[in-house]
Amino acid sequence: MELGCGEGRDARFLLEKGYDLLATDISAEAVTFCRRELPEFEDRFQILDCLKDTYPEKFDCIYAVAVVHMLVLDEDRVKFFRFLRQHLKEDGIALVCSMGDGILQRQSDVSSAFCLQKRLHEPTGKILKIAGTSYRAVSFPEFEKEIRENGLEILKQGITLVEPDYGKMMYAVVKKADL
Repeated sequence: MELGCGEGRDARFLLEKGYDLLATDISAEAVTFCRRELPEFEDRFQILDCLKDTYPEKFDCIYAVAVVHMLVLDEDRVKFFRFLRQHLKEDGIALVCSMGDGILQRQSDVSSAFCLQKRLHEPTGKILKIAGTSYRAVSFPEFEKEIRENGLEILKQGITLVEPDYGKMMYAVVKKADL
């Protein structure tokens, strides 16, 4: 399962390679765009709000690249990590990538988060209405604390680059912790 598939960049690659992927996004317009651009995989794209919704299946792997840093409020971040734990199979893993260098902590104004905004999809030149975002960067100690407090165990973590889209990003590969 991919959380936050956006315009389908990663989903396209994985689906075309034959992976069994469910790509989700909170934005109905993003999901509609993906279904239109990839009609052979339209059933693999679904609208999902991981802060409010549940899904009837559990997954071997869940990944969320550039999702958690859009969640500014503590309660939203808790819901995000709990969604991961709830939807992982017992031996499943999740990859979480969050903008930030693991040192600086800062956040933007949450009041404009998730309002629909026009954004240019560069590969196609089309204008899409996509949920706007806010931003919260946390330090590695804070990231680790959030993960642990929500019943997950870190298997591996570090800094990676996701260019040209994001630059430095923290990542953590996690699994369900034994409670």
